[in-house]
Amino acid sequence: MGRTYIFSSVLLVLLLLTTPACGTTTAERPTTASTTDNAPTQAVTTDTADATTGSASLAGARSTTTSLPSAEETLLRDMTLRQKAAQVLLPAFEGTRLIPATERLMAEGPPGGLLLLGRNVAGAEQMAALTADLQAAALAAGQGIGLFVAVDQEGGTVQRVREGVPRLPAARTLGGKSSFLEVNRMATETAEGLLAQGINVNLAPVADVVSDPESFLYSRSYSGDPTVVSDYVAVVTQAYVDAGLISIVKHFPGHGSASGDTHGEAVISEATQTDFATTHLPPFKTAFASGAEGVMMAHVFATAYDPDLPASLSATVIEGLLREGLAFSGLVICDDLEMAGAMLSGPIEPEAGTVEVAGSTADLQDFAVLALQAGCDMVISTGTLERQLAIMDAIEGAVLSGRLAETRLDQAVRRILEVKSRHGLLSPTTPPRPD
Repeated sequence: MGRTYIFSSVLLVLLLLTTPACGTTTAERPTTASTTDNAPTQAVTTDTADATTGSASLAGARSTTTSLPSAEETLLRDMTLRQKAAQVLLPAFEGTRLIPATERLMAEGPPGGLLLLGRNVAGAEQMAALTADLQAAALAAGQGIGLFVAVDQEGGTVQRVREGVPRLPAARTLGGKSSFLEVNRMATETAEGLLAQGINVNLAPVADVVSDPESFLYSRSYSGDPTVVSDYVAVVTQAYVDAGLISIVKHFPGHGSASGDTHGEAVISEATQTDFATTHLPPFKTAFASGAEGVMMAHVFATAYDPDLPASLSATVIEGLLREGLAFSGLVICDDLEMAGAMLSGPIEPEAGTVEVAGSTADLQDFAVLALQAGCDMVISTGTLERQLAIMDAIEGAVLSGRLAETRLDQAVRRILEVKSRHGLLSPTTPPRPD
């Protein structure tokens, strides 16, 4: 009798536990798999906690939307290795009009952009026609990716375009006596004039703090006072940004930290990290805060950070100081690889004051790959077409051999495409060619 009562009680408890409570709806129960039900399913579980977690996960999954890839990612995914290798190149070219050699360069990639030098400039109408033809050639050869059309339009002795823009005094003159309002006006008119002629990138302003009157950069620098340089750099950069011109500030981490000219010699800076932090880096920080979308690396050996490589080829300077230290996420452009300063950065021990001519094509190829490995996103080449094509070959070969990770190349191309996207250079409408 006692045993029968106990058995009956246990059975009653089990029945109560397995019977749904009054008012419980189907939605509150774990969903079981069914071949006739189109609703999302999940596996049956005997653990109440697991079932609850599964329901929460399912609800989260239902509320999540799948985002489409960006235009940049779509383009990057569809690019060939050769097109990627071309996209990181910013070469100079010959002629005041589109010539067969430049058409060949376009067909090879096309490159990410073209650098205008004095030899390409004849007048405002000619420049507008040339840039329109270059963009059309790039679009015809590529994937609807427009070109960066870049120029050095600093002022003083460094201004390639002479028509349709104001004649700018040297930076030193502006920093010494011009008001911020006047400098803003001139920078705005410069930006508008360049854009009207199809030029969308200015390799300016110069953010170097230069105190040495003998320096080749003295007249191109606003001052030897970092506060003055920072103030004028901010005004000019902001004016460019407001007008829609891409600003590339230069020469990081500060060419004024050393004497000598990287166009013809190895330049070694003995400035300390404190010197850089208090004098040479502030103008760059200001430029970044004002909207500069790119920075040009100097071929200076900043020994406080890397005694073995110039800043343009140093991951310590680019990834460490620039990217991590200053939190800069924009374009990093390597100054002209044809410059002797870059040619002297091989395995030899550089000596200050040593003068050499541009190195071999093999050297040029090597330095282009090193620049990308270090974190540069684009490299400038003012050499011949053959040397420029050799750079593309080297980049392509370095990826195929494993020397240069394709993910690093993709990162560089992605940054380029992101800037182009912001400025309407992805599948852009080519401006009409002037009659």
